[in-house]
Amino acid sequence: MRAFDDDVSYTRIIDPAPPTDDLPLPVEGEHPQLVWHPRLGDQQSYELDKRVTRVGRHDENDIVLAGPTVSARHATLRIEPVGVVLEDEGSLNGTFVNGERTEQRLLERGDRIQLGPHLLVFVPARS
Repeated sequence: MRAFDDDVSYTRIIDPAPPTDDLPLPVEGEHPQLVWHPRLGDQQSYELDKRVTRVGRHDENDIVLAGPTVSARHATLRIEPVGVVLEDEGSLNGTFVNGERTEQRLLERGDRIQLGPHLLVFVPARS
């Protein structure tokens, strides 16, 4: 039996990883961004330079995060007049912000977003 990207994952996360305060925030830039720390000392930034940014396991997403606990289309980020809004797309394992499961939320500087095993930090655009 072969697994495909669109297959349903039955792995379930009971609780998100505890938040850590040791992740330094990068300097604010022209666009809001998500910063991912895949390994200690490594950092990858994803600029949110489009009105809508999709995040998930499938290659059609703007931000692709691997892993069986990340849904094919896990979450969407929208730039609205009030700021950046994160919305869960009905993912099996949920979307967590600062340790709390959320369906939709306006992001603030330093918010920690957990999608499966991946922890991303939100950095707003320079004002």
